[in-house]
Amino acid sequence: MPRWLAHLFVVFGWLLTPALSWGAAYCGLWLGAMVAVRFTSPLAMLITAACGAAALGFGALFVWIRFMRRLPHILSHHMAPRATQEQPAIATGD
Repeated sequence: MPRWLAHLFVVFGWLLTPALSWGAAYCGLWLGAMVAVRFTSPLAMLITAACGAAALGFGALFVWIRFMRRLPHILSHHMAPRATQEQPAIATGD
């Protein structure tokens, strides 16, 4: 795999985590707002919606981190090789 592609995968992986959390927080905010419509106090509505966003956002991060810790071989495949690790492969012609 070319080094630039490995770096692209690393960047994509780093950007996937906040995008996943943002999407989950958005869904949590929407669900919290659906529940909050039943309240009469605007402050209670805001707190309910914010709690829904926080719960699903942090919940998604928790699940994602647990998933990635259980599969370290996936992380190792997406790490870019160091320049010192590529030199022997180039010298031998592999």
